[in-house]
Amino acid sequence: MSFLYGPVPSRRLGRSLGVDILSGKSCTIDCIYCQLGSSPPKKPVRRRFVDPEEVELELSKRVNSGVETDYITFSGSGEPTLSEDLGRLIAFAKGLNVAPVCVLTNGTLLWDEDVRAELAMADVVIPNLDAADEETFRKINRPHEDLCWGRIIDGLMKFRGEFSGKLLLEIVLIEGANDSDEHLARLSELVKRISPDGVWVGTVHRPPAESWAKPVPPERLERAREIIGESAHIIESFQARDITAKYSRLIDEVMDLLRRRPETSEGMAKSLGANEHEVAKALSILEHEGKVERTEAGYYRVKK
Repeated sequence: MSFLYGPVPSRRLGRSLGVDILSGKSCTIDCIYCQLGSSPPKKPVRRRFVDPEEVELELSKRVNSGVETDYITFSGSGEPTLSEDLGRLIAFAKGLNVAPVCVLTNGTLLWDEDVRAELAMADVVIPNLDAADEETFRKINRPHEDLCWGRIIDGLMKFRGEFSGKLLLEIVLIEGANDSDEHLARLSELVKRISPDGVWVGTVHRPPAESWAKPVPPERLERAREIIGESAHIIESFQARDITAKYSRLIDEVMDLLRRRPETSEGMAKSLGANEHEVAKALSILEHEGKVERTEAGYYRVKK
């Protein structure tokens, strides 16, 4: 099993060497726009998913091979703060002195003091903030029943006060769900209270978990940027040809497998010995090109 993917072009971070410390999709929320598909949200209880020594060994080998990257980013197939080894692995990555360490998080465990302390070791932390209220949070992010929007916001504000690194918020807009002027104005007020170093505003770019999760048009992104204020920036897409070139070999392997049988994203990752996050991106490219399709049961197959 590979714990690393990339370096890949990131819309937010330039070249990013991804570190996935989970096993399969493990997330506390089930966002309607998730590129990994829909799955029941996990209980917000931390545990060990993979052997941290194996992750450290693979990271060391990649660094010693002369990898060039702008960031080492903890992300991948779910919510990295669910891993009880996150703090240890952030410290290890920083000790390699090859690139700043970033963590992409949905922010749902920031009420936990230990999680905040571990995230504070990173150089950059990017939590999601798609909703300005509980109702919208449950509609878009579909959290585990133990999670409460208000408690998450309180944790995010505490983290802002404790964190000396760069805090960037990411907002994903869905047509008809959280893109109204009224909702954006309330998001803007939240942003002011949290006082991040910046806000990234984007929309659906890859096939979402739910087909009705539609992207907003460019003019709506621009309107969101205006309402949120000067700290907001629109996430631009990379050219498809740049991403396709990076994944050309994996794309061929995925197509070869799907010509033989339908398979899930997780199943393909295991069969190919690849990271599920990278498989998901390869599948996204193939879906965009009209070569494969996903069934309601979550299996991918060659499109006829």
